[in-house]
Amino acid sequence: MKSLRSFLLTLAGLTFVAVAALFTASIGLAIAGTFTVLLFGQWLATFLGRQPQPVRAYAKARTRREQDRMRVWNDGKGTIIDM
Repeated sequence: MKSLRSFLLTLAGLTFVAVAALFTASIGLAIAGTFTVLLFGQWLATFLGRQPQPVRAYAKARTRREQDRMRVWNDGKGTIIDM
């Protein structure tokens, strides 16, 4: 009886370890598959050349009064002084 109980506990422990290993492997495969799909999407977007189109910008002509005024602003990288 004692050896049968010890055999069953050993079998239960090995079964638990096998199930845990299988679960870990399946989660790992799911993560690897997700990353593969994301990397393929990134590669496909780059391959198709979805580059942003440049926008034409024209400078607005300043009046004489605006030209005499000094403009100061901060663009987040430093203070800009336009004289």
